[in-house]
Amino acid sequence: MIEGFVSLGLLWFVAAAMPGPNFFAVVHTAVEKGRAASIAAVLGVVVGTAAWALAGFFGLQALFAVFPSAATLIKLAGGAYLIWIGIGLWRNAGASRAGRQPKVPSIGRAFLFGLSTNLANPKTAAFAASLFAVALPSGTSIAVSLLAVALVCFISLVWYSVVAVIGSTSPFQRTYARLRSVIMRATGVIFAGYGTRLMLQQ
Repeated sequence: MIEGFVSLGLLWFVAAAMPGPNFFAVVHTAVEKGRAASIAAVLGVVVGTAAWALAGFFGLQALFAVFPSAATLIKLAGGAYLIWIGIGLWRNAGASRAGRQPKVPSIGRAFLFGLSTNLANPKTAAFAASLFAVALPSGTSIAVSLLAVALVCFISLVWYSVVAVIGSTSPFQRTYARLRSVIMRATGVIFAGYGTRLMLQQ
């Protein structure tokens, strides 16, 4: 059992550490809105992770197998949302920050941004279900399975919190300020690319 949890934790960490929509959502929030908002975005990502992990554990893939149209609709909606974010980032890349009055970051909006970015990728549920099937033996109790869900959420919380703290530091902020237009356009392309790939995947 311990070996299964270690395997689950390592595989989930590797998956979380690979740059994807969640990573770029946290970094973007950190450099644009500050540390408090980026931590709120992290919490949104973690809640989304819990939702998809539970969905994967309770057989969302089996439901999709019975109702494939539901899976298609969720993929299309999630992909369209990621593309919409990407277009917005690209369009706002040229907007200068100079001379603008600083605004108090919306913690709730940052949380929803992290949550919706995570929920826009239903592939997370399939990945979680696959990991649980490999790492946990058949017949594992619900309590142990829920502990596994808590483990992946904790790993996501720690990793993305580190990303948020680094992204909101002064050196990172200064570098970002010099390259803001390029970084935002690149991030926009990444979001749109993920969304397009999600919509085209069979």
